Amino acid sequence: MDDEILFQGPGYTIARSYRPETLVPYFPAEHGDGNINYGWIDLRERPDQVDSIPEARKSIGLANLLRVLAQPSSKLMSNACECGLFDQGAESKGPRWTVGGFVTLMFKDPQKNAKPENLIELAQYILGGISPTTEHLISYEIFIEPLKCFFDRTDCFALTLKPYGHASTEQQAWASFHHAASAAADAIQRGRAQEERIGL
Repeated sequence: MDDEILFQGPGYTIARSYRPETLVPYFPAEHGDGNINYGWIDLRERPDQVDSIPEARKSIGLANLLRVLAQPSSKLMSNACECGLFDQGAESKGPRWTVGGFVTLMFKDPQKNAKPENLIELAQYILGGISPTTEHLISYEIFIEPLKCFFDRTDCFALTLKPYGHASTEQQAWASFHHAASAAADAIQRGRAQEERIGL
C-alpha cells in the first residue's frame, strides 16, 4: 500500500507508511554503496553518550534532538538517525542546497506504540511547537510507520521525523538544518509540561 498523507501544509507533511522497514534493536551493516549502518545504540537515559553517535557529530541540531530524547525524564527514545547534504543542481528552481536528515523515535512504553494514533498526535504536537523563522528556510516530513519488531513485540509503530534546511550555499543549508532539528528538540522539551495530554 502506498504512503497516505494525513496532514499537509506550507513546509510540513505528516504521512502514514504501511511498510515496516526497521526494528528495535537493529544491528550494524555495511551497504553496497560503502555507507555503514552502525547499528542501534541505546541512548535511553544516557544523553552523555550522544557524542558517540557518528551521525550526530555531523550536526549540532541533530545532536540536540538526540539529547532531548535521551534525557532521564523523557518518555520517548530514539532508534536510527542520519543527515547529509544534497545538491539540487544549479538549474534548481529553489535553493540549490538541502541538508536533510531523520531521527526515528517512539515511546518507551510499548503500549503507546501499539496505537498509531498516539504517534500521529505526537507528530502534530511537535510541529505545533515549532516557531516560525525568517532567518532560515526549513521544512519537515513526518512518517508514522510500522516496526518489524520493538524488542519482543510485532504490533508497534514508530515516528520518523525528517527536518530539512534549504539555502543557496552549503554552509547556510547546514545552518538551516541545525535550526530545524533544534526547533523540533525544543518543541519536545516544552511538551513535557503537558505530558498528561501527550505523554512526552
